[in-house]
Amino acid sequence: MNSGRPETMENLPALYTIFQGEVAMVTDYGAFIKIPGCRKQGLVHRTHMSSCRVDKPSEIVDVGDKVWVKLIGREMKNDRIKVSLSMKVVNQGTGKDLDPNNIIIEQEERRRRSFQDYTGQKITLEAVLNTTCKKCGCKGEEEKET
Repeated sequence: MNSGRPETMENLPALYTIFQGEVAMVTDYGAFIKIPGCRKQGLVHRTHMSSCRVDKPSEIVDVGDKVWVKLIGREMKNDRIKVSLSMKVVNQGTGKDLDPNNIIIEQEERRRRSFQDYTGQKITLEAVLNTTCKKCGCKGEEEKET
């Protein structure tokens, strides 16, 4: 299927463009959508299928379905183009943009980046359990010097 030519972004729609595509494949983590006018497919991750939690993408879409999507990301990775799409910011009945200023998309990207910066350091809780205050006799607190 690979013609030997390197992939380019020339035929892809512009970032934040809305278009209707056909579902080519459904996986556990999302659905691949055919992008009209080019041979490339984009991924709608299950977190971008609906504003509600989606555990099984196959319960939302089937192969051959026509869906409205917004192109929310495109990048070159290992000489391949990765295209990210979102269904939840587009009205599936009319194709109207539900996030015209891309605020929802930017907030999610910021949240995703903050999770990626997680260092894995353990947190030490300073709670004192099963103790009795020597001053008042209440359980679960410790006497503090004043």
